[in-house]
Amino acid sequence: MRTISAPHAAFPVAVAAALLLGTRSAAQCQYSVVQWSPWVCDWDGNRIYTGTGLNDLGAWCGYRSACFPEESQVLTWLPVYCPPGGMPQVLPMPAGASALGAKANAVNNDGVVVGFMYAGASSQYFVGVIWRQDGSYEVIPSVPGDNNSFASDINDSGVIVGYSGGLPYVLEDGLMTSIKSPGLGGGYAWRIANSGDVMGVFGNLNFNARAFRWKDGKFVILEPVIGYPVSSASGVNSLGWVAGQSRTTTSPVVQRPTVWIDDQPIELPMPPGYTTGAAAHINDAGVITGSASGPGLSSTPLIWIDGLVYKLNDLIVPGSPQAGTIAALNDIGQMISGGGPRLLTPVSAVTTDLTGDCSVDGDDLGVLLASWGSPDFDPRCDFNGDGIVDGFDLGTLLGEWALIK
Repeated sequence: MRTISAPHAAFPVAVAAALLLGTRSAAQCQYSVVQWSPWVCDWDGNRIYTGTGLNDLGAWCGYRSACFPEESQVLTWLPVYCPPGGMPQVLPMPAGASALGAKANAVNNDGVVVGFMYAGASSQYFVGVIWRQDGSYEVIPSVPGDNNSFASDINDSGVIVGYSGGLPYVLEDGLMTSIKSPGLGGGYAWRIANSGDVMGVFGNLNFNARAFRWKDGKFVILEPVIGYPVSSASGVNSLGWVAGQSRTTTSPVVQRPTVWIDDQPIELPMPPGYTTGAAAHINDAGVITGSASGPGLSSTPLIWIDGLVYKLNDLIVPGSPQAGTIAALNDIGQMISGGGPRLLTPVSAVTTDLTGDCSVDGDDLGVLLASWGSPDFDPRCDFNGDGIVDGFDLGTLLGEWALIK
C-alpha cells in the first residue's frame, strides 16, 4: 500500500493544480496489452470475461456468463477473480442468489473481492458479497427496512463502500455507517482510497446531482465547474483528489472532464474536435483516465498525464490490441479495459518509475521512502536485490530523476 507523505497531503489547491496541470515535463507513456481468451463452453459458444476491478499486483476481478448446461441451467452471471498473470477463476456462488447470479466489482491487494449477488423472485435486489482468498464468502447485511447492500469497492485496509437503504455506506470492521443525504435525495458510494477518502454521488443526474467526498465523518459537496448545473464522479485517490465530470441537464447532455483538488473543480482538456467527455479514474500519482466524443467522433478512451491529454489508443505498443472502455486504474499505472478483458501496462526500460506515470519524481520517491529500511518492503523498490531498501536504492532513483520515457 502506498503511503502519502504529509507535505503532499498539505498542498494548497494552487500548488496542487500547478503540479497536475503541467509544471513538470510531460511524458508520453506506451502501453503493452495482454488479452484474456474467452472461456470455451462445450457447445453453446464462448464466454467473454468482463473486468471490473484491478489491484496493484495485477490481479483483476469481474464476471462472465455461465455455460449452458454444463455449468448451470439456471444461473446467468458468474463472478470471477484472476490472480496476477494467471487465469480467471469462478468464485463461489453465494447461497440465496437468484437466477441472474452474481458479479464481482473490486479487489484489494490482499486478494479480497467485493461485489454483489442478485436476489429476490425477480432479481430485483442487489446484495453485497465479500469473497476471501480461502474460498469463503460473506453476505453483507442491509440496513433495516431494505434488501439492498450493493458493494462497489474495497481498500487495502478492508474498508468497503456501497449503498443500502438508498444511501451510501462505509463498512469497517463489520460496522456499517450510512452517509446522510444533504437534501438531494438518494445516493451511493462508488470508490474508497487507501487513505479512507470515499467518493460518490447524491441526487438525480438530470436535475440536482452532486459528487461528494467523505472521510472520517467529514462530508464535502463537490461543485461543478462554472456554467454547469450538476457534478458526478467515479474515482478518488489517497490525496483526496476526485475525478469525474461537470454536466448539463438538458438534451443532448454535454459533459466536461473534471478533477477536484482540495475539493475545487478544475476542468481537464480534451483532444481537438472532442466536445463532451468525462474523467473516470485517478491514481495516487495523479494519472487520470476517462473518455470523450464529439460530432462525427465515436467515444475514445483518454488518459491525462501531468494535466496533458492523450488518446489512449495512440499510446498502445504497435501490434497490440486496442483498449476499450477503462474499468479500473491501479497505483502502478496499469489499467483493465473491455475486450476480454485487456490489461494495459506502462512500458519502460526504467525500473524506478514506481507509479507508472512515465516520470521519475516525487511520487516515486514517496513509494520508496514508504519501504525505507522496512523488512516488509515493496520489492520493486529494492533495485539491487540485496533484501533492503536503503541508500543504494535511493541513489538509483535519484540518478533517473525526472527522466522522460
